[in-house]
Amino acid sequence: MDVAVIDDGEELFSYIADGLEKSFYVRRFTKSGLWASGEGRTVNMVLSNEPDILVNGSRIAVLGGISDYKRMRHRVFSCCIADSTSDIQMDTLLCSDFPVITCGCSAMDTFSYTSVTDDFLTISLNRRLVTLSGRVVQPFELPRPFRSDKKIYNVLALTAVSLLLDDDNQEYSKMYS
Repeated sequence: MDVAVIDDGEELFSYIADGLEKSFYVRRFTKSGLWASGEGRTVNMVLSNEPDILVNGSRIAVLGGISDYKRMRHRVFSCCIADSTSDIQMDTLLCSDFPVITCGCSAMDTFSYTSVTDDFLTISLNRRLVTLSGRVVQPFELPRPFRSDKKIYNVLALTAVSLLLDDDNQEYSKMYS
């Protein structure tokens, strides 16, 4: 399974890769090289600021901060994780040919948060989610440790990717039907 992070910087990519390493063997591909760490099933992660990196197939695309997503509109992949507060991302994905998982601060988003403090963020899955393997995840709320210097979108995107990949660590295992 591949995760493509489309972003100008490495913050979102690194945050997701570091989070997945707790449950997966993560192989990271960037312009500066390849490295791997973690244990478990292999997850290949690619960082690019070019939407063309998304080849057709079963990839998860996580959108970060680039300005031109138009070339990816008709790509075929399992799903796209997007920031619902980004007008550019939402306008581009309006006519997409693939499922979109939104992360933001509204109950209309797939993933949102119900409370945030300096130490904790309570993540909310607002509708049923089917993982890439077909497992069903029912709506839930999950308090997670949170540092206020981290972006909330990054935390929500990591949660979405973890669940889509059937992360079986203790925190998520009770969520699957």
